[in-house]
Amino acid sequence: MNAITEVNQGGALAVQGGYDPYAAYGQEAASGSGDFLKFSKGEYLKGQNDDEVAIGTRLAANMAELSIGWIRWEDGKPAERRMGLLAQGHKPEARDSLGYTDQSQWEEDENGKPKDPWNFTNELPLANPETGEQMTFSASSKGGIGAIGNLCKAYGREYRAREGQVPIIELQRDSYKHKVYGKTYVPLIPIVAWVDNGTIPQPAKDEEEEPAAKTATGSKTRF
Repeated sequence: MNAITEVNQGGALAVQGGYDPYAAYGQEAASGSGDFLKFSKGEYLKGQNDDEVAIGTRLAANMAELSIGWIRWEDGKPAERRMGLLAQGHKPEARDSLGYTDQSQWEEDENGKPKDPWNFTNELPLANPETGEQMTFSASSKGGIGAIGNLCKAYGREYRAREGQVPIIELQRDSYKHKVYGKTYVPLIPIVAWVDNGTIPQPAKDEEEEPAAKTATGSKTRF
């Protein structure tokens, strides 16, 4: 079993106004950001069982918690993460500085070619605006990174005039004809609405977790 190495890419934490960052992190770590959501072969799939999430589904996007960076994989599992929050100015390291550059030591892909163990990745927390169910859209393909990049452009044009609101995105897709693979799908996650942050329900928590939640206060997106 691989142990995941988490490399802190942020700065020092300051405790102000009674906000306890350790309690906040403990609460978030306990509840997590739900299942991972991925886009594969034209479908949005959630969790370990690859449950399909319908095209057209609308979700609230927590842009303040968008993480970017690198994840190293071993035996099909994440072994090391070098991720940081875009909102805090995180700048991913250059690939050559991460090590594991000897291609003779790399695992092989399905075509028998050396496969870089480091994947550049974006992770965006999402929530169902009706139920509060959380999930994290994880993207490392060119199409997925591009979809999040376009979302960031649209968000950047409006968020200063939308204080206290979060964007609602819609799961869509497009396609093009690849000269080798034929019809190829790419994800689209455009902003279709904005809602007040306070209207997003909190996911259900066990009663024993409630005291910790009350200590974790701060000005951030609720989910």
